[in-house]
Amino acid sequence: MLNLPVMKIKIEKLVFEGFGLGQDNDGKSIFIRKSIPGDIVDVDIIKDKKNYAEGVIKKILAPSPDRIAPKCPYFEKCGGCEHMNISYENQLIYKDKIFRETFGRAKINKMPLPIIPGSRSDFYYRNSIRFFFLTNKNKDIYFARHNFQYDKGYVEVEKCYLQSETCNEILKELKELINNKIEDKSLFWQLKIREGKFTKEFMVEIITSGESLPGQKEIIEVLQSNISIKSIYHTIAPSKSLKNLKRRLIYGSPVIHEKIGKFNFEISPESFFQTNSLGVKTLYDKIKEFADVKTGENILDLYCGTGTIGIYLSTLAKKITGVEVVTEAIRDANDNVKINHIYNCEFICQDADKFLLKNKDQFDIVVVDPPRAGLSKEIISKLSMMNCKRLIYTSCNPATFARDIKIFETYGKRLIKVQPIDMFPQTHHIECVGLIQ
Repeated sequence: MLNLPVMKIKIEKLVFEGFGLGQDNDGKSIFIRKSIPGDIVDVDIIKDKKNYAEGVIKKILAPSPDRIAPKCPYFEKCGGCEHMNISYENQLIYKDKIFRETFGRAKINKMPLPIIPGSRSDFYYRNSIRFFFLTNKNKDIYFARHNFQYDKGYVEVEKCYLQSETCNEILKELKELINNKIEDKSLFWQLKIREGKFTKEFMVEIITSGESLPGQKEIIEVLQSNISIKSIYHTIAPSKSLKNLKRRLIYGSPVIHEKIGKFNFEISPESFFQTNSLGVKTLYDKIKEFADVKTGENILDLYCGTGTIGIYLSTLAKKITGVEVVTEAIRDANDNVKINHIYNCEFICQDADKFLLKNKDQFDIVVVDPPRAGLSKEIISKLSMMNCKRLIYTSCNPATFARDIKIFETYGKRLIKVQPIDMFPQTHHIECVGLIQ
């Protein structure tokens, strides 16, 4: 906490990344997480820059009419959610406004369609979540998430309302076992639980900072008593880094499964899979609607990951070509094709830029789903030179999506329509699907 006087701030609006925005007496912008338009709050400043500052609420002097009591007791400190103190109906209203303002700042003439929810579930929807193992002064372990107020802080949690009750039961069982039966707790670092929402299959990954897993036999005995747990991994991270991990399967199947529509997908520990299984069908149906695939058309699925979008579009297409630079993702994509008995998909492990350099005129439809950083100028240039009929751009970052649309416009390409989708209730995240021609 900086040694600055407490400020009294009125929150004027919500902005992207979960901040409420107000101003100090000099007109300087103050960004405050967990605040709501209409709040009047005393604020402690935690970051003070030349043109803006970030603060945390010290005291609510007058609450916004839209403020509600959050369901989660850890909400005020935990960094997992930003908007649980707003009803879900109002979350959608605020997110719709934020998305439109992002377009307005970018001077994009095409107005977005009204935001839609990904599913009917605004709680218990996550299919994967990560926790830290920490120890208290009694040397007992507890589970923690990042404390949003500080760069390196943590907050102890007993459960999370974004994951299923089964996941919360796993947390409870592991905590009791380790504290009561395992003496050496020093190696435990992280826990990741993955869930097939439609298959009810669970994968537990325990990450340690050393080669051994203390109490491995006891952990397997406790977890395998839950018939939903199909897979247990011990993962080794010697430098407490998520790079260069060494995994070993210590129980069950190497993969679990998930279902989207009529398709089945394998999920391995390395797989990227949309975090909200319940909302994926809404997202993919919108991609399918915008793509408007005609019989015999060829589709390029760029940044294809484990092939889920391409497989979902494969019914009418002549051929799907998926391109992804991550080797493990391509392996999973090829496995997913086999289990769904699909014969018109090819997945290529290659950098997107290099692929487009040699394959620019073979596709009727191109689907791109890049990382949060969006598309590079080089990729946009190559995509713009292609003779495809429709380009579908899926994004989890409205700011980089709007930036990239403006670059497409310089090549004579225009946004026909864009659909924002709320895939992540209680958080600031907004997904969108755009059609470019």
